[in-house]
Amino acid sequence: MRTTERLRCLKTWAEQELCAGRLMKAPASNFLIANAQTVEPRCFIGWTPMRPDTTGRKQDDPVNVAPSILVMPSVSKGKFMEALRFDRYDEIRRPKELGQTLAISMLFSVYEPGVRLPGYIESVEAGEEDMSLLMEGTEQGLFTLFNWMDDCVQELLGRKVIPNSDMIVNEETIFYSLHSDSQYIQDKRPVYYGFVNVEFQCYAEEGVNRTIEQYLS
Repeated sequence: MRTTERLRCLKTWAEQELCAGRLMKAPASNFLIANAQTVEPRCFIGWTPMRPDTTGRKQDDPVNVAPSILVMPSVSKGKFMEALRFDRYDEIRRPKELGQTLAISMLFSVYEPGVRLPGYIESVEAGEEDMSLLMEGTEQGLFTLFNWMDDCVQELLGRKVIPNSDMIVNEETIFYSLHSDSQYIQDKRPVYYGFVNVEFQCYAEEGVNRTIEQYLS
């Protein structure tokens, strides 16, 4: 399979298993915390949109990409060859497996504006926002993020393959963590970021090399 096909299959899997039927908080179009809405998460390949779609279809604010999953391909191997331990000791270069790999980093973003206490909405509607009724420093965003990433890890470990593709999960390569810049986790509330890294083993489509075959004959 081509890399583009694999990425599309992975996006479809993420949309079906990690996004469909899941309602999560999202910022309103006017970005007022009081007007937070619940939406189904979206999934993108490579990059999030940087400007609105102006082709006449429904225009979504490109800044409102939370909650979402960003599927990003990383450094992969064109040919994966793992030598057996006893082969290395005997200086024999016999491959254990032949194939390609596809390394993926899935960036999760969660929007959590905090907990609104009774009377907060009324204060906003009256034009006098009472910030004492808004709990911003809660753990809900972090817990929501990790629960979502845990679901992803469990799906990968349980399914082991991505449907309609040649992608097999390499379980030992699954890592997950909060997103960090310069090795430090930065507080970017109300948006929380985390990632799940995984490497897939794929089939290397190799045909007969006509040049070598002609040379040997």
